Amino acid sequence: MIQIFVDENACNGCGLCVKDCPMKVFEMVSGVSVPRRPENCMGCLSCHEICPAQALEHRGVVPSRRMYISSKVCSMLNRVI
Repeated sequence: MIQIFVDENACNGCGLCVKDCPMKVFEMVSGVSVPRRPENCMGCLSCHEICPAQALEHRGVVPSRRMYISSKVCSMLNRVI
């Protein structure tokens, strides 16, 4: 399983990771992003790439399996599947 860590001192509370994550892993709690559903993470790292504060760390991501999937693509796939 992928482990996700948020540096609470670095997180600026912008919520971009919450909005961008296609698997809805994150929620905002007291102005800080929290990985509430890390088991849903597929390792696309879209949250990591969009974070302006670079406050996210992922462990257990296999680079060869990493792929970026936008939330629009994910919602389209959910309708089809």
